[in-house]
Amino acid sequence: MRVVMAAEGLDDLAHVIDGDHANRTDCLVVTRRDDAWVTFSTDERAAVVEGSVRTYPSESEALEDFLVLLRLKKLLRDLHRERDLERVERDPTSQESGDGEGLDGLRAEVARRGLGDLGGVIGDAVSQIPDAQVIAHQDGRWTTFLRDERGVVLKRTVRLHPDRDAATAVFLDKLHNLAEIARLDAVIDPQ
Repeated sequence: MRVVMAAEGLDDLAHVIDGDHANRTDCLVVTRRDDAWVTFSTDERAAVVEGSVRTYPSESEALEDFLVLLRLKKLLRDLHRERDLERVERDPTSQESGDGEGLDGLRAEVARRGLGDLGGVIGDAVSQIPDAQVIAHQDGRWTTFLRDERGVVLKRTVRLHPDRDAATAVFLDKLHNLAEIARLDAVIDPQ
């Protein structure tokens, strides 16, 4: 199972395989309970999502279902990202601007808005951090881009900006989009 998950880029999705799911928020779980195997989702409070519990007589059946659920979760995440990136490309003027000075000011603004845990990387264009929204200033240019689940730059997301304010506005909007996606995912698909 873990080999398949790694090969398909599913291992970065929140999950628990035959272990304790306590304190694991927004994840998929497959585990043994009593004399059966079960799959279920946890919510933002690490509680089992009502209606998500499925019971199977064998481990292989439970793992097959778990794999299908992981694939669906990845597909949903990818579709949401694609939609939001396209929206940003279509309407870059609707972004709000950050008010901090340089990258330290942007870090403070991200923290103030409660967006610090959404995979935003500020000022580091080199590290291959998976699923990261990046803003960097290098060679006299402001750039924003997205890294995929392997930490590879998605070239179609690379945007050069005329100044810090323009780059900051796009970066903050992308983080706001991720926050909204997480909120909607919890409502629509509580896995």
